[in-house]
Amino acid sequence: MRILFCLLLTLCSLRGAELTVVSLSPALTELICFLGKEANLVGRSDVCSYPESVKKLPVAGRFAIPFTEKILSLKPKLLVTNDFVNPGVKVNFERAGIRTLQLPCRNLTEYRRCVEILGKELGVPAAASQEIKRINALINKKINRKNMRVLWVIWDTPLMTPGRRSHLHEVITLAGGINATGEFDQEYLRPSFDALLKKKTDVIIWSASSSGWKQRRVWQKFSAVKKNHVLADFDQDILLRPGPRLREGIEKLEKTLDKWSQK
Repeated sequence: MRILFCLLLTLCSLRGAELTVVSLSPALTELICFLGKEANLVGRSDVCSYPESVKKLPVAGRFAIPFTEKILSLKPKLLVTNDFVNPGVKVNFERAGIRTLQLPCRNLTEYRRCVEILGKELGVPAAASQEIKRINALINKKINRKNMRVLWVIWDTPLMTPGRRSHLHEVITLAGGINATGEFDQEYLRPSFDALLKKKTDVIIWSASSSGWKQRRVWQKFSAVKKNHVLADFDQDILLRPGPRLREGIEKLEKTLDKWSQK
């Protein structure tokens, strides 16, 4: 039995070593590298930026938008993506003998499934098993709840925030905070400033591309801005991407909420 088990592990490793991959998802690219299979990558999307070394790879598309001719020229055996903007392009790759995997990765549950699947595909079940244990520990950890209402500004023009079904709601909750727009049973929403100003806001996480909270007068009315409780200048990819660094991001957010709750 032990010999058979070792043989299976060897076959999995050989399969993973031979598998060349193009990834059009930043989270999946990070995961492939985290599982020890960066050498299998032969192409990436233009937004795959971590680890730094993947920037040397050829750009084979944008997020969920493959550059068909480029991918065909790279001749990968596997193409992974969260989704396709145009699902019909999948046929082009299948005809060329390139398997495609669409792996949604919008929350921790879906991320865990991505780990399971890629662990098998890449021949690294042991590494995948360790990451799944880390995910389960994060999901099941005892939450140190704080009475801190967190408004996550994904975009400011138009205003967009996360609802209860979003990954960001999950992040805020695991860090011990309260999602300021978490009562809405949807993924994302566009609330009015008037509605938000009627509620207490202790912290603002700013993911919009500009420093609009400094420039637009309406933001000065929020208590979080008055207290300088705006979290903007940090690598937000560790929170925005459900991936290997998410635990680190949640721990950093939790420490920030702890510090500000004591002021």
